[in-house]
Formats: sequence, structure tokens, C-alpha cells
Amino acid sequence: MPRDQLINQSKQAFVQALLRLLETESFTDITIKQLVLESGYSRRTYYRYFHDKDAILDTLFTQRLQAYHDRLSHIDLAPAQLPAQIITALWPHHQELQLLAQRDVLVPLMTRHLETIIKSLLTIDVSWRQSTTQNTTNYRYALTYSIGGFTILLNTLFTQPKTSITPEQLTTQLTMALSEIVTQWQLQNDHATTNNNQR
Repeated sequence: MPRDQLINQSKQAFVQALLRLLETESFTDITIKQLVLESGYSRRTYYRYFHDKDAILDTLFTQRLQAYHDRLSHIDLAPAQLPAQIITALWPHHQELQLLAQRDVLVPLMTRHLETIIKSLLTIDVSWRQSTTQNTTNYRYALTYSIGGFTILLNTLFTQPKTSITPEQLTTQLTMALSEIVTQWQLQNDHATTNNNQR
């Protein structure tokens, strides 16, 4: 087996071990010894790829973000389709997200990688995004706001007791949240334009 495949296989073993342990343990209580036993790999292998448990979550995050980016890069994406596409991409992993939310690591994970998410999304070519410096700054603000809001929405929904939410319900919630963001953004832009015209 090629070396890069062996490395990926080792990392994946620790990712899956962490997810299994999170089903019964809090993130802070999980030990390296447990991860080593659960993964079937040695402590030495653990330290070869990870400096702490957060690094295992970072590996999982990077994999999911790359898959999400690849998916959005290969479709003709209109603004109205964003909520459905986001949920469609995330839903196969909703049990992971729910587990991370219930163990209080979803929000810190997303916050830690917010800049990476924004950079990744800004590389996706969409016809409706104008590429001026001012617009890029505005898009960054809008993405920061919407990603933060969506993360809190997911965290809230997935930490409620006995939550049984469908992709359609989540899409509706996200659509309403994004619509509110767009409305507020347009109001701010209109206000700024009016102020500039009055000067």
C-alpha cells in the first residue's frame, strides 16, 4: 500500500476511534490511552500525526470541508439553492454533527476554522459574485455572519433533547436565517448608499 494511503488509514483510525468514544464519553474525559486502544494503533503513531485531541477533530473537519468544497465546485450554484445544497452536503454526516454538538465541541471546532471555511467558499466560482475588493470584503463579512449563525443553529437543534429533525426542516430553518441575513445586509447597504449620496 502506498505511504500516503497508510498515513490516511492511520489518521482515519484515530478519527473513527474518537467518534466512537464520544458516544459514551465527554471530549475532555477521553484519554490518549483510550484512543490508542480503540484505534488499534500505537501511542507512537498517535503522536506522529496528532499533538492533541483537537488535531483529530481538525483532520475530520478538513476532510468534510474538502468534500463540501468539491461538491459545490461542480454544480451551477444560485443563491436560492444554497440552503438546500448545504444541507444535502451535510446531511450524510448529521449524526457526527449531532454527536459533536452534544459533546460541546461543534461550536469551538467551527470557530477555530472559520477563516479556513471562508477562504474555501470564496474560491468557488459563482456567476453572481462580483469580484471587486469592496464586494470581497462584504462577502467575507456576510459569510462570517452566516457561518456563525448556521453553526449556532445546528448546535441548538442538535443539542435539544430527543431532537428528530429532517433535512427539509433544517433547510427551511436555514433559508429563513439566510433570508434575514440578506435582508439586513441589503438594508445596511441601502443606508450606506443613502448616506454617501447625501454628502
